[in-house]
Amino acid sequence: MTTRTTKKNTVYIRIVTFFLFLTIVAIFVVLHFALAKVTIKVSSSTEDMNKVVLIEMVPENTNEKSADNILGKIISTEFELSADVVSSKQMVPSEKAGGFVTIYNNYSRDQVLVATTRLLTPDDKLFRIAQKVEIPINGQVKVWAEADEAGEEFITGPTKFTIPGLWEGVQTYVYAETDTGMVMETQPQFVVTQENLDEAKAKILTQAELEAITKINEPLGENLKIDKDRLFLDLVTTTSSAVDERSDTTSITQKITAHGLVFTEEDILTVAKEKFAKELDSNQSLVEFLADSFSYKIIEINLENNKAVIEANITARVSSNKHLWEIEKEDLFGLTEDQIREKLQKVNVEDAEIKFFPFWLKNVPTMKDHIIIE
Repeated sequence: MTTRTTKKNTVYIRIVTFFLFLTIVAIFVVLHFALAKVTIKVSSSTEDMNKVVLIEMVPENTNEKSADNILGKIISTEFELSADVVSSKQMVPSEKAGGFVTIYNNYSRDQVLVATTRLLTPDDKLFRIAQKVEIPINGQVKVWAEADEAGEEFITGPTKFTIPGLWEGVQTYVYAETDTGMVMETQPQFVVTQENLDEAKAKILTQAELEAITKINEPLGENLKIDKDRLFLDLVTTTSSAVDERSDTTSITQKITAHGLVFTEEDILTVAKEKFAKELDSNQSLVEFLADSFSYKIIEINLENNKAVIEANITARVSSNKHLWEIEKEDLFGLTEDQIREKLQKVNVEDAEIKFFPFWLKNVPTMKDHIIIE
């Protein structure tokens, strides 16, 4: 009787143990599917982003001030500058006899001779000077002279010229001479070219920038002083040598009107940073501005309203989480950690932290809400 009862108890124990095991397995399976998850933390990528923003400068006494513009003013000044450069030396053929002559002034005052002033040889051959000259007292000037008419009969050797246009009493003291004679052969001569004029203009421009900056900065405080980046110049030629004119010197005179824009660079930088930040996409965040990359230039001025438009160029390091939106959770179902990383590399994600839970989980769950990407 006792033996039969013992066997019966053993069977019951085995059945209970079996069902208990099944219960534990069921609980484990339920917990596995309920708790199983994978967390993928994508490191934000950073890049250097450049933006060009437009900033308006408005007058200091305006009521138009806003966060998108800066206060400033325009200071203007006018002056005149002249420049001389050496003319080009060229081989110039001529149908008229000509050559360089030296005009002497031994009279009691300076003498001015206009272009085409007549020179007369002792045998009545008439020549004319090519340009206006000013001869100081007891001075001399070399100038090109050419026969009044074409023809070989005007060829002459070294000679002295009288200037019939002067008063007879002055002709003794103001006269011209040539040591080389007047010839028709092609020979090297100084001739004004467009390149010479451009060189003279460039010389004036450089001098004008320096003078304008000095004049405009004179009344300004140290933090408001301008440089050539804030300078607008308007140059008008008043007198100039002519292209193809025969002269050893190319001369030009220009009237300069200079406009200087006065504002603080800190204001430009502040507004540029604010505009940069406003224009970032929602999935981008600012890390830092790169100070050495900041620059600006004035692209437009309005003298009537004392306004200007400034183009600022600024670069910043920006963090972006845009890769999060490129990852499809369905494509990750069942993948191992190594396979996940290969998948992420295809959407340009180089660095990510991947954690499975529970610890024994080795593959991505096949439920979207159990895949966490952040």
